[in-house]
Amino acid sequence: MDYPMTDCEQQARVALENQDWPAAIRLFRQALKDSPQNVELSLLLAEALSEACKTQEAISVLDQALQEHPQEVELLFALGDLLFELDDTEKAMECYRTILQVDSEEGEAWASIGLVHYQQQRFVEAIENYRKAAKLDGDTAFLCTCLGDAFLAQSDIKQALSCYQKALKLDPQEARVHLNLAEIHHEQGDLAAAKEACCQAIVLDSELVEAYVTLGNICLDLDETREAVHNYQKFLDCEHSTLGQEIRAEVAALVEGLKAEMS
Repeated sequence: MDYPMTDCEQQARVALENQDWPAAIRLFRQALKDSPQNVELSLLLAEALSEACKTQEAISVLDQALQEHPQEVELLFALGDLLFELDDTEKAMECYRTILQVDSEEGEAWASIGLVHYQQQRFVEAIENYRKAAKLDGDTAFLCTCLGDAFLAQSDIKQALSCYQKALKLDPQEARVHLNLAEIHHEQGDLAAAKEACCQAIVLDSELVEAYVTLGNICLDLDETREAVHNYQKFLDCEHSTLGQEIRAEVAALVEGLKAEMS
């Protein structure tokens, strides 16, 4: 059902676009009170809450909306994706399977199930579901990359390379694919190709912080110690997440040791 856009909703959308999360949340809540059956408002409120790092509140909003609209695919995708981000793979899987009960030819749901299986290290099943998605939606750079990741996790380098190369034909701007190729070339001892691919990844996405560590490792194997230190330092300057603390400590110790050797 289509709902006329109120002034409150319009203001909420502007706040969301301007990344004013508190205002967006307040206004979407107000708009939803006036139109409680409006699925799109529930989705937008959940988006604003998620962006404001209020993930559990976002999940509650989506759960409530699903009580009224249990087969609404967009709600199920939004909830499944949030649960997946929280590593609640079983509940995320329930959402994606419910989508397939509504529409068994929803390729994105098959791909999402593949991502869950990959996270659970069930790589054969992940590949099977990625292929189902590709059969329905056609090959995409995303699906080719996912397939490459799953083959790489099984140490099937030949298949992984084929998938990554196909992904780049579909979208040459995929920075992470260039990084994955760099790591494969590095593992195979082709340092020149590894450095070229890694540098390309950084050109495409300078915020792909792990690429600086990979490039540092490649430079170190090329006996380019100063360049290695420079790239390790770039990583240390950019990586500030809680999840990166352990690797930060390792890289910082490596940099200290290399600087001592150069002095």
